[in-house]
Amino acid sequence: MTQTWEEHQKLLDDLDRQRMERETREAQERQEAAEAPLREQALELAKAPVDLTRYRNERNLMLFPFCSTAKAKRVKGIRYVSADGKRWLEVTANYDYGMAKIWDFDILRFALSKAGEIALQVGYFPSSVEFSGYECLKALGRNPESGSNLKWIKEGLRRLCLTGYSGNIFRENEKITEIFTLIRANYTDQSGKLERIAITFDDRLVDSVRYSKGLLVINKALLREEAGIKKRLLELVTVSIGKEISWTVGIERLQALCAHEGTLKRFKYELKQYVLPWEVTFSRTTHNGGNVTFTAKGNAPTGEQ
Repeated sequence: MTQTWEEHQKLLDDLDRQRMERETREAQERQEAAEAPLREQALELAKAPVDLTRYRNERNLMLFPFCSTAKAKRVKGIRYVSADGKRWLEVTANYDYGMAKIWDFDILRFALSKAGEIALQVGYFPSSVEFSGYECLKALGRNPESGSNLKWIKEGLRRLCLTGYSGNIFRENEKITEIFTLIRANYTDQSGKLERIAITFDDRLVDSVRYSKGLLVINKALLREEAGIKKRLLELVTVSIGKEISWTVGIERLQALCAHEGTLKRFKYELKQYVLPWEVTFSRTTHNGGNVTFTAKGNAPTGEQ
């Protein structure tokens, strides 16, 4: 039976696709084999205490509204769409435990910081880390002997594991919607001191760090901030300014990026109350409720890698 030109071309295309998939798979296998000694070394270090030289967070977690910024339990979801409409994120809360809070993310910031420290030592970012409740609380500047702080870690881990996400934030492909959680976790608590906590990062976080230089340095003061919106701004504005002098954003978009549930008037009022490491100015526009500009001061924190 004679093939048509279209059938012949389809066969060639299929062969090319299979070849590219095979070459990609072989390249991944070679890379994994080369990284095996580093991976083993990193995973061993991930089980031992590490002295942090810097605190870190993943770039997308800093840019987009992945969590609640309210102290109260939040079950209402978050939906964010970028200004160009190409990237979106939906956050869903567990009804019983509520959405992960920005303070819960301090646990994740610590875990990423520990993994980042190991990557500096051995050249490989581990996909999981282990630590004790004492180690985590001490690094976060909280009383490591406090029963309420240990209880907070347990509750925070539960909210982090049960908060769900969907969207294309990590892939930047508007045709794909991924459904995921950020971590998996387990812990041992035989003495009431949380002797061992194990966190495994979602592949999206790991790939961002390993292949896109997505792990950024954060200011330690962020970890001690108690006001949810201010805590959010300290990360968001830092990464948005980057190495520039200033960042201008529509106040409505800023409210969405901060996952603020109140009115725009209330958000603007709260914004004016905070003492921030940037000069903050407001300007009127004919749409979007006006703009706000953050201009760096000499001692503003940086988002260096």
